[in-house]
Amino acid sequence: MQFQLPFFENLCPSWENVTHLGVRHTFPKGSQIIGLAEPVNGVYFVKEGVVETLLYTSRGPEKVLYYVGSGCIFGEVSCFVAGENNEASVRARTDCIVHFFGRDLIEGVIASRHPHLLIELIRASAHKIRMYGVLLQDSMNSDNFMRVCKMLVYLVRFKGMETAGTRKQVIIQPDLTQIDIARLLGIHRVTVTKSISRLKEMGILHRFSKRSLEIADLPALCRLIETENL
Repeated sequence: MQFQLPFFENLCPSWENVTHLGVRHTFPKGSQIIGLAEPVNGVYFVKEGVVETLLYTSRGPEKVLYYVGSGCIFGEVSCFVAGENNEASVRARTDCIVHFFGRDLIEGVIASRHPHLLIELIRASAHKIRMYGVLLQDSMNSDNFMRVCKMLVYLVRFKGMETAGTRKQVIIQPDLTQIDIARLLGIHRVTVTKSISRLKEMGILHRFSKRSLEIADLPALCRLIETENL
């Protein structure tokens, strides 16, 4: 099963060692970090908290493209691609502490003295690019119910729980609501709610809230996804 939760963290751990070179900023939950049409001549390293990148849409609510957590970089596209940013913005999902590194600093001191940091930046960008490909493929090949199922299984994997083997019941704290799932998948909240209700009726899912995801039969959920490829 291929699926990628749009949540990136700890992909750039070495940047923690050079935060003294950047400019420290704090952003309270809900505040805007990068706005539409706002030039960004640098990248941000998340020391604490989570930010969300949102796609502007002329119809309906904003779509969350992905989350970036501690130990990861964001803003690299706006930094290295010329032109105005008219399609996406970045907002603090939680209270955040970030460090800003200007492009001149990256291309000068960091490139010459800390080249391994550029490898980590490229790695983070590559993970995001792959995520777009996987999610595009999934949106074309799977119906919305199956996409919700895949998201739940990936959440379990992301939280470090074993999805294989004989473990049947799994309880995790997802830190995501049904609305969050809808925004990440680009579908209506009602669609997610109906999918969750269907899984409950099937005896696969017991509870889903921001604080508790209780899967009653994880192997059955995995088999359900596997049947899609048969």
